[in-house]
Amino acid sequence: AEQKVADLFIEAGASPANAASVAWALVMAEADGLKGHGLMRIPTYLAMLRAGKIDGQAIPIARKPKPGVLAIDAGHGFAYPAIDLAVSELPEITRAQGIASAPIRRSSHCGAAGLHVERLAEQGLVALLFANTPGAMAPWGGSKPIFGTNPIAFAAPLAGREPVVIDMALSKVARGPIVAASQKGTPIPEGWALDAAGNPTTDAKAALGGTMVPLGDAKGATLAMMVEILAAALVGTHFAFQASPFFNDEGG
Repeated sequence: AEQKVADLFIEAGASPANAASVAWALVMAEADGLKGHGLMRIPTYLAMLRAGKIDGQAIPIARKPKPGVLAIDAGHGFAYPAIDLAVSELPEITRAQGIASAPIRRSSHCGAAGLHVERLAEQGLVALLFANTPGAMAPWGGSKPIFGTNPIAFAAPLAGREPVVIDMALSKVARGPIVAASQKGTPIPEGWALDAAGNPTTDAKAALGGTMVPLGDAKGATLAMMVEILAAALVGTHFAFQASPFFNDEGG
């Protein structure tokens, strides 16, 4: 499956290394049952690649402005090669420094965030990932999508067992299932999203044109703001309200 997916991306203009990185992430997400971050992403990823919204030939570059900081520029490429670079270099830095971080800028969709922290936990590390996404969620009581669904992922090793992994969007549900429902023409449960007028909706297309409901209401919205500060402000990259969508080839 990985080879078949990688071939599609190579044909669309990605380098073999980047195509392999993307294929691994999509197939692993599908295998974990996370279909919103799995094979359903292939058409939109290919559209962004062909349009030049994603640079399939980009090579992520890392520098160390501080001993415990691995700053990575993804070069407007897929996020996965940049994350692979972080996963390969963070363990050594962490063991030397006790703690390390890898801010990533100029990248696209990071997919199933739990996959990435799980790889670090398998190397004996406790890992956290914060990612901001294009605007989809309003501050509590508002109607304008200022925040993304902004996932938080965490993993920790367990002796003699698989790592414990926590991966959650800060909306009541990730946007992927709503996109899948929109593609199939099926309704979504009430309470997942609001339409553009701020009313609850079960129409997936109306939900994509509106806003997501925060996990835990006001608490989820404030956590989303925290992620915006950690993943965008500190990194020097786009805030959610400045970013173009992950689901089409429009925008930068």
